[in-house]
Amino acid sequence: MSELAKPIWDRGEAIDADMLRFTIGDDWLQDRRLVEHDIKGSLVHAEGLALVGLIRPEEFQTLRDGLAKLRESFRRGEWTVEEGDEDVHSAVERRLIAAVGDAGKKLHTARSRNEQVALDVRLWLRDASAEIARALEQLVAAVRARVASSGKLALPGYTHLRRGMPSTVGDWLAAHAKAFDEDLADLRAALRRIQESPLGTGAGYGLPVELDRAFTARALGFARPEEPVTFVQHSRGRAELAYVTALEGIALDLDKLAHDLWLFSSEEFGFVRLPVALTTGSSLMPQKRNPDLVELVRAHARQALADRAALLDVIRDLPSGYHRDFQLIKPPLFRAHDRVAAMLPLCAKLVATLEFDAEKLAAAADDPKLRATERALEKAKSGVPFRDAYREESVQSSKLGDPRGQNRCG
Repeated sequence: MSELAKPIWDRGEAIDADMLRFTIGDDWLQDRRLVEHDIKGSLVHAEGLALVGLIRPEEFQTLRDGLAKLRESFRRGEWTVEEGDEDVHSAVERRLIAAVGDAGKKLHTARSRNEQVALDVRLWLRDASAEIARALEQLVAAVRARVASSGKLALPGYTHLRRGMPSTVGDWLAAHAKAFDEDLADLRAALRRIQESPLGTGAGYGLPVELDRAFTARALGFARPEEPVTFVQHSRGRAELAYVTALEGIALDLDKLAHDLWLFSSEEFGFVRLPVALTTGSSLMPQKRNPDLVELVRAHARQALADRAALLDVIRDLPSGYHRDFQLIKPPLFRAHDRVAAMLPLCAKLVATLEFDAEKLAAAADDPKLRATERALEKAKSGVPFRDAYREESVQSSKLGDPRGQNRCG
């Protein structure tokens, strides 16, 4: 276990090492994905300090050069947040002071880690949501391409997993495409909560110095500073919850697609063949190819729902202001993102390489019972009361026998 570095808030008093390790937990590991965002925020904060005269121009130059070099060395893999670090903010500040000396001690002027982590996570959410949006767009494109290439193939329409009415592969796939389009709209709507900058709000109650928050907000790509300053900590976790809720919606729709493919690719249906490259083999039965990908998509989709529940449990039932509980927002947030980010491109690849069995689809769609509603409506158009026509077709359908019979559906 790494030796713990002295916390940046240390005042020379004795600190219980076990307590410190417990409160840090695995936050140092979670924070590795926030390093570049933390440095970006620190660069703009330093510029803001110089703008209002809280640091001298030459100190700003030193900080700017030091942070830029720190970012480059991080990108080269020369350092990262370690087990002995309390968090990303401490790791960056400590390394900066080691590199540039006393000027590094001025970086935290008029700033709290409370606002730093809020800023880092919002910057991360901006990049993360863009990644998911691109992957969703690629999946929608893959589904629509299959509608164009295979959409005219007949496919029974199911209710209660029983054949109900005639349909097509195109109708089935178009519903999935529309679902993912709606998910994309939900994802974009969730971004409303990250349009404002928390920089300059301190520990949640503002600062007794004049900072140009509008300048730093623009420099970081935000629409405006967040107001009132008390809302930044009051709303902690809500932007993350909105994002994970959007991920939950995507996961639900990925689960439905995976479940359909799991059913339709079974021997009992035989409507579609999963590509060999996206299946696995059995360790015992040489003839088998297993749909592990779609099964694990289902399982990870359910876990994404559990991640949202875990995040919600962190932020509910808390009073206003900052609380250390918020540290535990990051694990379910990052887990949910990673799950969905991994599933989307694989599902796009899967849809693009499916093989539909036109013969089996046609045989299933040839079930005369599928036309019962159509025949009842034809009778209704000719003047027969619909409920009478409905009963007549019900009797006729029962005489057709088992729809799985060889003479009817193949």
